[in-house]
Amino acid sequence: MQTLDIGEFWVGVMRQVKEADTSIPIMRRYLADTLAMVIFSTVLGAFLEIMVAGLSIRQSMRVRLSAIPVILFAGRPYGLYRDWLFSRLRERDDGSRRSLILDTVANASYQAVLYVGILAMNGVELAKMVEALLSVIAVGLVACRPYGLFLIQVRKLFGIPTDR
Repeated sequence: MQTLDIGEFWVGVMRQVKEADTSIPIMRRYLADTLAMVIFSTVLGAFLEIMVAGLSIRQSMRVRLSAIPVILFAGRPYGLYRDWLFSRLRERDDGSRRSLILDTVANASYQAVLYVGILAMNGVELAKMVEALLSVIAVGLVACRPYGLFLIQVRKLFGIPTDR
């Protein structure tokens, strides 16, 4: 597998933005990717925080609410990042084992950093933060591909072609 250079990543993202189908408004793409991330991460995150990491419902609600502004900022860039990984490795999102691996790598590498920041902003103790992060990574091994498939379905609902 090729190594990924951060400079190449941003060049690739900018190329995708420039080459994006201009008949589909940028706002529609933003809304689709952001809505998918809000729904999926709220449901999965709350479950993990309460059932696995032992956060109280109140703590989890605070974390989930504080995550929304982060998701509003991160939803579309994640979609671009995921699309870039698939295009960089010339992979069609066809349900293959390689698609599963790419979704897992994309989601885990992007989301872990955001999640730690959100937990830290909410004063979650380091030990609980580590538990929550480890549980997210463990569940991510199973949940990252479903999120990729969920993202594709939300994009279809918004009339965005999904050629990957």
